[in-house]
Amino acid sequence: MYRNRITSYSQYNTPSIAKILLNYLNTQKYCILSDTESEEKMSNRVVKVTRQNWGQRVSNSFGGLVFGLVLIPAAMAALWYGEGIQDLSKIASKAVQVEATQPYSASEGAFISVTGTLGTNVQLGDAPYLVDGDYVSLERVVEMYAWKEKTDTSTTEDVVGGGSTTTTTYSYFKEWTRSPAQTSSFEEPAGHENPAKALDDATITADYATIGSFELNPQSMQLPEGNKITPEPVELPAGYVQTGSYIYSSESAATQPIVGDIRISYVVLPVGKTVTAFGAKQGTQIVSTTVENEKFFRMFAGSHAEALETMHGEYVLTVWLFRVVGTIAIFMGLQLIVQPLARVLGVIGIVGRAVEGVTGFINAIIATILGVTVIIVSQIAHNIYLLITVLVLVGGGVYLYLRRRNNGPTNAKSTAVDATEANSDSVDTSPPQMT
Repeated sequence: MYRNRITSYSQYNTPSIAKILLNYLNTQKYCILSDTESEEKMSNRVVKVTRQNWGQRVSNSFGGLVFGLVLIPAAMAALWYGEGIQDLSKIASKAVQVEATQPYSASEGAFISVTGTLGTNVQLGDAPYLVDGDYVSLERVVEMYAWKEKTDTSTTEDVVGGGSTTTTTYSYFKEWTRSPAQTSSFEEPAGHENPAKALDDATITADYATIGSFELNPQSMQLPEGNKITPEPVELPAGYVQTGSYIYSSESAATQPIVGDIRISYVVLPVGKTVTAFGAKQGTQIVSTTVENEKFFRMFAGSHAEALETMHGEYVLTVWLFRVVGTIAIFMGLQLIVQPLARVLGVIGIVGRAVEGVTGFINAIIATILGVTVIIVSQIAHNIYLLITVLVLVGGGVYLYLRRRNNGPTNAKSTAVDATEANSDSVDTSPPQMT
């Protein structure tokens, strides 16, 4: 609205004054508000614009260059580390599989795997929201209806001059969330206040459980995911109502929630579930152990084979996450390093964009090559047998190369000497005969 008025003013009044005001707005953060957009702001949409000239963009790009020089080695280190992560399923496959009803069939201290029905002699509850039940663990999930901020950013570069205009749109909407945002983190806190959650999340775990004849302490082991249930409340607090699998803080919260309303649900690990546990045998107990520098005291849903499959899936997901993120980070670092060149040449917009496109393509290739190289070298270094094989092959190749290099001139020289001697033997050096 203000900018529109300034533009109109420049058409009918002194142009220099309007130009000064427009230049001031172009160098500051400001909110573009037309008559209709002022209503959009009231309905939770704020648009802000940041103007940067050519000099500012070039200066900022050098800061990015320094960060890029740090980011690339950090990304390569992450790739190296990722390839060193062990596949726990391979270690777990070495565990002695023991029948749940025969705790003495394995030697004391052995790394074992036990599959059977999960049980406990205690009951867990969460009064006044959930009655006691046969659960090994239960998780109280508390969500609050809260404001959330969404940010969309677009940048337009000048055709000539090297400057740019960045438009950032902040949209505010309400949703159920376990982790409400702090209002102070919003670009526009006014009208988007989130109160503190009236009730926190909680996890309750039994201190005793059984798998067949084996005993264990679930509080100190990693448990499988539970099942969401429809809670049976003890006696809900005043105003609270239950609808399906949720307990709401008010009757209206189920259909027309307002900011600050909460809803509660539960995820439990019930008894009677078939599970597989890994650990060390200690009498009739399963306890924590360390195998190949990895701590093992974990429970999985399902059979022994399903547990191994779960662990292998986790390994594959983790390794590929490191690979993808690490390679992308290398690419980003390379882009930051060459960014000053694009910014300097960006004084002519089309030239700067062309440089960014070409360097982006080249950097993508370089990042892929670097990433794959680090991955392969790391795999070799983390596999002792593969490392020994590579070292032997490299050593053998170097030895053969040096041997041929040293023997080559000697053989050639000896061959030349032999040829000379042969020629001298074939020449008749006897004195001429008198006739």
